Amino acid sequence: KKSRIWNSADFLYNIFMTNKFIIQNKLKYIFSNNNILLNSINFCKKNNIDNKHLKYIIHSTDKFLACRDMSKGFIKFKCPLCPIIHKFPLTCKSKLYSSCGFKYSSIWAQNTMKHILNIEHRHVLFTIPKECRQFFFYDRKLLSKLSVAVNEIFKFTFHNISKKKMRKNKISKFSKKYFTDSDIVHYGLISIIHTFGRYLKWNPHIHAIVSLGGFTKNFDFRKMRHFNVDTIAGQWKYHVLKIIQNGEYNDSKIKKKALDTVSKLYKENKRFFFNVGDGDINSTKGIIRYLGRYLARSPIAEYKITEIDDDKVTFFFNDLANKKKTFITMSAEKFISQILIHLPPKNFKMVNRYGFYSRHISDKLKKAMQPFKKNIVVSKYSFYQRQMYITFGMNPFFCPECKIRMIVWEFYHYLYPPLKKYH
Repeated sequence: KKSRIWNSADFLYNIFMTNKFIIQNKLKYIFSNNNILLNSINFCKKNNIDNKHLKYIIHSTDKFLACRDMSKGFIKFKCPLCPIIHKFPLTCKSKLYSSCGFKYSSIWAQNTMKHILNIEHRHVLFTIPKECRQFFFYDRKLLSKLSVAVNEIFKFTFHNISKKKMRKNKISKFSKKYFTDSDIVHYGLISIIHTFGRYLKWNPHIHAIVSLGGFTKNFDFRKMRHFNVDTIAGQWKYHVLKIIQNGEYNDSKIKKKALDTVSKLYKENKRFFFNVGDGDINSTKGIIRYLGRYLARSPIAEYKITEIDDDKVTFFFNDLANKKKTFITMSAEKFISQILIHLPPKNFKMVNRYGFYSRHISDKLKKAMQPFKKNIVVSKYSFYQRQMYITFGMNPFFCPECKIRMIVWEFYHYLYPPLKKYH
């Protein structure tokens, strides 16, 4: 009976009523129309998405449609002492499926939490003007350069580069005297690349979490309370325009348009928008909450899809300007296309860590960071086990009768038949 309850949990969680019938998983239902899906993939092909990226989009879509389908794949556990069997469907671990994205974000957050220092941080949002966004679509490699640019901006700020340029007696960057005792040499920065806006449009931007302070060259901690807003805005504009100018575009018309746009914006006294969070994030959980919101997130949450009628989809988004819900109706083909264009290429790095949050730092810096770390106990149980225990009050990998761990009995995946038996 408990197995039947577990298998029906996703259905009870995801159902919603349209004007015609009940639909279980909304996105999967929309994607299941082969003709519409094929037209949407062809749209991506026509819009300068290379073959390698297109194959990955098709592969991700296939995995998404097979997610949690028992006929496509499952793993069976059996108690070694009694005949009780638990059968679990395989998941896609894709950004298209909101529950898989949530699971990935939660696991990443748990693993990252033990590395975050217990100091104040600030959330900074870097955005790009409308006339510049299209060039990051035509050359996806430019997106990675945006994270590098954000790091360069904060490096300029923390290292006091402006004052160093004003020195009468220039000092080499490789000299021990280049940094003063009060300069912050080691700061912490985590950036996440986002490509979609509130209504699925192409809107590349960067969410950054930056430490309000860092370590000097002598590894003493020093706070930093304020950033020079005008300096950061000017540098962000300079870096974005330089990235667009040096882009590798397949079409000569797009290349010319990029150069004309850069030339026009250089002449205009237009400040590129970036937003600094109102309050400081002074807790580890607060940082993780901010990052988790933007990591592996589906372009649209399923609860925002309000109606599916024939070949049309209606959804809403929260309009910040009017402070109310705005409903949009578009064809299913366009809706799928708007989602697929946000799937990044294979192995594309959406999260980047710099400074003392990077993977490779010196032993001296690790020692200096140690007093600022919280003793966070990481659970020995997986995310799935914890969620099932919270929901149903039991561990799915332990026999409910014998109270011992179950063993893998059978495994099946539709791409790798036949059924594999372990016992």
